[in-house]
Amino acid sequence: MIPIQIPNSDESLNAHWNGIKTIFSKANWQTILDWIEEKELESILGNSKEKQIKNLILASPSLLRQIVNKVGGVINTEDAQDHNLGFIKTKYKSFTGREEHLYRPSDLVENLGIKVCPYCNRTFILSTKKNNGKIKRTDQLDHFFPKSRYPYLALCFYNLIPSCSACNHIKDEQEIGLSPYEIEKADDVLKFEWKPKDASFSYPKGNIVITPKPNPKTNGQMQSNIEVLGLDQLYQNHDDVVKELLLKGKVYSKAYIKSLVNAFSTLIESEEEAIRLITCNYTNEEDLGKRPLAKLTRDIAREVKFIK
Repeated sequence: MIPIQIPNSDESLNAHWNGIKTIFSKANWQTILDWIEEKELESILGNSKEKQIKNLILASPSLLRQIVNKVGGVINTEDAQDHNLGFIKTKYKSFTGREEHLYRPSDLVENLGIKVCPYCNRTFILSTKKNNGKIKRTDQLDHFFPKSRYPYLALCFYNLIPSCSACNHIKDEQEIGLSPYEIEKADDVLKFEWKPKDASFSYPKGNIVITPKPNPKTNGQMQSNIEVLGLDQLYQNHDDVVKELLLKGKVYSKAYIKSLVNAFSTLIESEEEAIRLITCNYTNEEDLGKRPLAKLTRDIAREVKFIK
C-alpha cells in the first residue's frame, strides 16, 4: 500500500467541490444543513451555514473519522431512513455517469496524479480518451467508509479512493484500517520481506515466500488492510520479481553501477537513473505511484544495497 500524495491539493479540492455542488438541488442543500444541525456536527464542520456542506464534502481524513464516530453508520433499513441522507448515495451514481464535459471520476483521478492503485501497488489505473471524447476508464473509486453504511460520505473527496477493479471488488463493503490519504510515507506502514520456502532453496533460485510486514506502530490498522485486501496472497504471484532483483544484486556491484554512469554519461545522468534501469522500476518514496510493484522493488533494492 502506498500513500496518495496530491500534487496541487487546493486546486484538486476546489475542482471537486465546484463539480460536486452542481449535483445538489436547493432542497438537497437544505436537507444536508438540517442533518448537520440534527447530528450536532457544528463543532466539526463549523457554524457557518454557507461553508458546512463544503466542509463536509472536503472533510480531511481525520475529520471524516470524527464524523463517523459521532454519527455512526447505517445498520438496517429503518436506520437508513433516520439518516435522511441516503439520497447522496444516489447522487454518487449521477457523478459516475455524468456527461463528458462535466466533472467526473476520471477528472478526480487525473487531478490526483496517481497512475497505480494505491491499495495494492500492482495495477495501472490510467484512463484513455477515445476520438469521440468518451473516457475509457481502468480505474474505479472505492469508498474508504463504505457508502452502504455511510451514505452521507458518498461524495466526500477523501472518502473516494482511486483503485483497480480487483481491489475494489475484494474490499467491497468491508472496512479497513488505514486510508492512503492518511499515510505520509509507505515505509512508515509496510515493508516487504522474503524468505526461502523450504530447505531446497538455492540463492537466488528456488521457491520463496513474500511477506508484507506491517509496522507495529500502525496498531493493527495496516494488518487489517493486508488481510482484507489479500495482499499477502496476491504478492506470492510476484516471486519472480524478487528473485530477479536478488540476482541483479549479485551481478551489479556499486563499482559496476558507477562504471555504467561513467561509460554512458551522455545517456545515464546518475547512479539513481542507472539503478532504475537495472531494477526496471522507481525506488524513491515520492515515485512509488508511477509504476506497479514499486514498493516491493524499493524494499528488495534496499536489501541488496542498491539503495540505502
